[in-house]
Amino acid sequence: MDNFLKWLMSGNHLAYASSLLTFCCLALFGLGSFIYKKYLVRKGEFFISPTFNTKNITYMGIMIACSVSVTVVISLVAPITVFPPIRVAFEGIMIKITGMIFGPIIGLIVGLITELLTMLFIPSFIHPAYFLVAIGFGFWAGMASFTFKLKSKQQWITITIITLFIIAATAFLYNTLQYLTPDENGNVKLFGIAVKKELIPMLFIIMMGILLSICYIMCGIFVLLKKQKWLEIILPIFLICIVTEILITVLTAAWGDAGLLTSNTDDGYISMVALRVVQIPLKIIFNTALLATVYSVLRPLIKK
Repeated sequence: MDNFLKWLMSGNHLAYASSLLTFCCLALFGLGSFIYKKYLVRKGEFFISPTFNTKNITYMGIMIACSVSVTVVISLVAPITVFPPIRVAFEGIMIKITGMIFGPIIGLIVGLITELLTMLFIPSFIHPAYFLVAIGFGFWAGMASFTFKLKSKQQWITITIITLFIIAATAFLYNTLQYLTPDENGNVKLFGIAVKKELIPMLFIIMMGILLSICYIMCGIFVLLKKQKWLEIILPIFLICIVTEILITVLTAAWGDAGLLTSNTDDGYISMVALRVVQIPLKIIFNTALLATVYSVLRPLIKK
């Protein structure tokens, strides 16, 4: 186990492991869907897949067009959006919305096509990590979207999932980050600056603690205001933001950032991870508010 954790902390292996987890979950989801369809057929039930009907394919095209066109227009007004981390952040809004509404498979496809088309219109730094990020946004948003089916009295399930995911991610990454390779003074380098090795795991724990506190405070405020119905939208989106932020933005996108912003040094990837970890609470609050607003507007229109 120690050798495996040391391997994870060398190079970009943590990003590879995160990407592998996404594809393993995708394979399990596909296998489960296939077995379920076979089960329905054996029962003699007539089954038509709702994933690729005419309506959904039309909305896929609309979502792709909206995501690409908005990103292209913004890049003309603010050229800084050609910078891949910023470009992917803009793309991710519509990709996540698509996954939330139509499920993981359509979300994944829209993410991949959106990234490919955006790269054609806004040529910039090309790195496989950003394609994996776009795919991950759509897939994990679709996987977590089942919590939208839970009513207000069942949202304790969503809170439990959020809590368990944060605890599991914190425990795993805290233990993994202990295997950073320090210099003779017990320091590691972040952007060329020597810091104590213990700082990075503690930083992650602090940010995750803040995130969990935000979740409980938000739930308490809505309950006191007797707005539990809002939790049916806010909590699932909060869960989606947490999953995509940790598994995709922090662990996978940092791989692309390291290739773009550093000179392929050994500390480049972990520096990008640390930078993104610091941003987690603010980014999740902003993304939750933005996605909740967009989702509340689009969902009724699409369902009609």
